[in-house]
Order: sequence, then C-alpha cells, then structure tokens
Amino acid sequence: MRQITRESLSSEFFLENIYERFQDDWSAFQMTHLMNPNRMLWANDYPHSDSTWPNSQTLLTEHTKHLNDGVKRAILRDNVRELYKLAA
Repeated sequence: MRQITRESLSSEFFLENIYERFQDDWSAFQMTHLMNPNRMLWANDYPHSDSTWPNSQTLLTEHTKHLNDGVKRAILRDNVRELYKLAA
C-alpha cells in the first residue's frame, strides 16, 4: 500500500482506501484499468428480486472474459475475503 501524505491527491486516497461494490454493471468490469481492481467487490444481492441470480454465472462469464484470472479472482472472491478477514 502506498503511503498517503498531505500532498497526496484525493484520487490516490480513494484508489487505495475505498471499496466499490457493484453487481450487474458491465461498465465496471470494462473500467478496471482506471480503477484499483483490489478495491472492487462484485455482489449478487440474492435473494432480492433485482439480483443477477439465477443468471449470475452466465453474466460473469460474459462480463469478465477480457480479464486475467488474477483480476477476476480478486474482484469475485479475494477482495471480500481480505476486507472481512475471512478464511480461505
């Protein structure tokens, strides 16, 4: 993690410290190169009616096909494990 100083830009603070949660958002997956993929969290919101279930796997296959496996794993699983200190 980069050290944030008084001279740091607010955008640097945001990239290193703020987590972003999204679900059915194709554009979020397309913008990973402009964001910090280690602070992105994909969500399903099941069992609410506006969730992506039961089509989550199909949607994720399409939305993440351009991402490498490490970035995919981070957004879909590892980031939330780290944030909430969950066991692997």
